[in-house]
Amino acid sequence: MIKTKTALSLSLLALMTTTGFVEAAAIDKLRAHRAVYDLAMVESSDRSGITGMNGRIVYEMKGSVCEGFAVRFRFLTNVQTSRKGFTTDQRSTTYESGDGLDFNFVTQSYLNGQLEQEVRGTADRSGPSVNVKLSKPEKLDVKLDKGIFMTQHIAAIIDAAKSNETILSATVFDGSDKGDELVDTTAIVGKTKRSVSDLKGEPKEVVEAFEREESWPVSVSYFSTAESANAGERLPVYQVSFLLQESGVSRDLMMRYDDYSLRGSLKKVEFLPSKPCTP
Repeated sequence: MIKTKTALSLSLLALMTTTGFVEAAAIDKLRAHRAVYDLAMVESSDRSGITGMNGRIVYEMKGSVCEGFAVRFRFLTNVQTSRKGFTTDQRSTTYESGDGLDFNFVTQSYLNGQLEQEVRGTADRSGPSVNVKLSKPEKLDVKLDKGIFMTQHIAAIIDAAKSNETILSATVFDGSDKGDELVDTTAIVGKTKRSVSDLKGEPKEVVEAFEREESWPVSVSYFSTAESANAGERLPVYQVSFLLQESGVSRDLMMRYDDYSLRGSLKKVEFLPSKPCTP
């Protein structure tokens, strides 16, 4: 099975503590942008049957802490096996309020151009839980445990990196898959880097866009919350590594699944205008 779960929900991480969510100071420093990544397969197991894979990710984040954050994400892959080839196409559109309390989402999964699944819903963090209302594929109300949404994730890990935190635990809701589950994450954050210019596959204009920014190498493991914590050591569903820029842009992606791994090179980045906050 080819997994195209929103891995760029990517640099979308969160910092949680035993006393609850720490509001991220970096949320108002994130820059609206559009980023395009070319994907190439690094390796695959014999069990997967995959002989080749490539694709593209397009990630666009608009808005500000005053307007809220609108994110559009597309993850397209071309897969070759010894028997046939096929394409997968995952698309998502989300909106998150600037205070991180409300979240709207639509996710669509296509196989060879045909829509296979569509999930639509809203979620809110009123009270001690994440409350989800689904309208597709069927109407359903779900009450989940405590968690946070996507844009707060990015800002929180940047705050943690600036405070020299190296290990972060997070519980995340991003509306992916069936839209009715949280995801546990464990993130490892490396030391601060400046003006990184030696990343394979990046054009000169991309490197120059980050000349004055701090960045941090990050590796995140994602775990299903459905697995019992008492069932022994949990294994991650997938792992993502990347270089996280202070502006919230991710570079040098590496996505590792059970049977294959993909590398994503940032080929284009465009910073977009956003409405300034008024006093």
